[in-house]
Amino acid sequence: MTDDERLQLIEDGRCPHAILFAGPPESDRSDYVRRAAARYLLHTDDVERLNSCPFYLEASEYAVDPMRDILRLLNAEAFERGRRCIVLLNAQQMSVAVQNVLLKTLEEPPADTLLLLTGVESGILPTILSRCMILRAETEPWEAIAKRLRERGIDAATAEQCARRADGVYGRALKASELEAIAFRKGTIACMSAYCNGTRPLPEAATLCTRIEAEEPGETRKKTRVSAEAVDAFFDVWLDLLSDALHVRIGWKELRNPDCKPLVNNLSERFTTSEIQGMITTLLDGKRQLTYRATASQTLDWVLCKLP
Repeated sequence: MTDDERLQLIEDGRCPHAILFAGPPESDRSDYVRRAAARYLLHTDDVERLNSCPFYLEASEYAVDPMRDILRLLNAEAFERGRRCIVLLNAQQMSVAVQNVLLKTLEEPPADTLLLLTGVESGILPTILSRCMILRAETEPWEAIAKRLRERGIDAATAEQCARRADGVYGRALKASELEAIAFRKGTIACMSAYCNGTRPLPEAATLCTRIEAEEPGETRKKTRVSAEAVDAFFDVWLDLLSDALHVRIGWKELRNPDCKPLVNNLSERFTTSEIQGMITTLLDGKRQLTYRATASQTLDWVLCKLP
């Protein structure tokens, strides 16, 4: 089924009361979700009209009391009760407490109400997922993604490397091709090389993942902190390298990181299969903690100290 066909079903009201558009952040579905809301409420593709629609709400930052206020509006009786729609972007950023507030509405949804969520499934409670129709982001062959990157003026070697690591998501490959992302990956690989040689690169990793916070009006001194987004990206690079190391151990010749073949070979020789699998599990645990708003610096230290 095409996106346009799905939009028509939503416009006709022939859809469940809750839909999750699942996929990584780089597969950004916010524009499509707003189109779906415009179709459902106003029978139009003009999303700008949602700005003046009293029956449309959108949220991307979450706390328990504001979520209760939003959901309370769904149950408010209007003189002419019609369709209502709430869009919840990046739903994986909700705490467990906020998701439990949402769950009550999903269990007994008001009539003529549509909840549209975007987010990563791994950060959303199973009880929420079970009450949503899940539409996953479509993927593309890496060759097609590489071609699109080359058409943007990105050199062929970079385009191919980024496309191979993108898991079929063009937005992820495009982000990886940016100069800042390339420099970050290079630093992360250097940290893995140090670890593979017997050094725990705690200060180097923290420095690499430190970002300048948004400045408040009147402030003269810049504040820095270890960014959860950067730590998550750091873990992703290490997971990629460890996955390649497992592939080498089983004789799989095609790597996601062919430019790191010496390091990948070193990893596969230094660690056993079970050790590599355990490292992957630890990194995934770290990513899961970040999803539930764990402190980024502590999570980074915990993961690097727990690795063998």
